[in-house]
Amino acid sequence: MDLTELLTPLAPDQVIGDSGVEIADLAYDARAVGPGALFFCVPGASVDGHELAGRAVGAGAAALVVERAVSQQVPQVVVGDARGAMAAAADAFFGRPTDELEVAGVTGTNGKTTTAFLIYSVLEAAGRKPGLLGTIESRVGAERRPALRTTPEAIDLQRTFREMLAAGNRSAAVEATSHGSVQKRLLGTRFASL
Repeated sequence: MDLTELLTPLAPDQVIGDSGVEIADLAYDARAVGPGALFFCVPGASVDGHELAGRAVGAGAAALVVERAVSQQVPQVVVGDARGAMAAAADAFFGRPTDELEVAGVTGTNGKTTTAFLIYSVLEAAGRKPGLLGTIESRVGAERRPALRTTPEAIDLQRTFREMLAAGNRSAAVEATSHGSVQKRLLGTRFASL
């Protein structure tokens, strides 16, 4: 996908450099950057992604999404909120998967895991071919995966929704934590029920 195709969902304040570069993937973790990635410089509690821009470019990042310009000589999309922009870009990059995948989100203080598994079981019994994202594990098609975060980061979340569709899932039970919501991981996800 061309970076110019992501400018609308990114809603930049400024674009530095040529936005006509090909984007092969999205990344927020410099260790996961591959050739052609769009790297999101997300400020964190202990590490600011802007400090990792050089490492990301060295690993092949084709462009950066930043909240402030950095010294790297690649195109930079300057936004007011890198986390929010990351969620909007992930939804667009992965083809708006929750337009096709019926998502039931479970939120609250206690009982999310149990409720998500109950919803999964009901959807499965109804022949709805569900996937699952939660604290204990994720289920994509017939594959069971260990859960890294209860509610994955926006890029991982939208990528997983696209993988669910490719694996034949038509619905999903998702633990939608308040932490994930505050960190804008769920932005762009269209819920059938919450």
